[in-house]
Amino acid sequence: MRLPYLPLTMSAMKGFIPPEKYKEILDLIAIPCLDVVARHQGKFLLIKRENEPEKGRWGLPGGRIFKSETFVQAANRKLKEEANLTGTIVKITGPYETFFTEAPFGITSGVHSVNVAVLMDVEDITPLRFDKNHSGAQWFSAIGPDWHPYVRQVLRDCGF
Repeated sequence: MRLPYLPLTMSAMKGFIPPEKYKEILDLIAIPCLDVVARHQGKFLLIKRENEPEKGRWGLPGGRIFKSETFVQAANRKLKEEANLTGTIVKITGPYETFFTEAPFGITSGVHSVNVAVLMDVEDITPLRFDKNHSGAQWFSAIGPDWHPYVRQVLRDCGF
């Protein structure tokens, strides 16, 4: 299924929250998130997280969805921000739910997110670069047994 790309609107930029306010929100509610399964020649991309939750582990590019931002816009934004790649949306899966005891910003109540995942085909992988929140990026062809159950489930749901 090919979904149209809708350019990010100014109303979607309302999703920026100052760090202190975001810390308070994270402590109180579940966060709507979107993760991207970037696919290239039968392989999928994972990035190594530099922050909690899941610091030091392989995960999918992704994060919270801004207010007024569509899944398509969020998927394109997250893939570009976290891996410097662009792709074509093939499939949207979910919903999923994650609970982590670890959290960023010194939050002790953990993190709860409600997620959708987007499978995207990536043609050109030469611009691949990971952002400052990650310490590596790698293409995989098989699901690792020690990866987070959420990552494994999303990859299975996307055909891996």
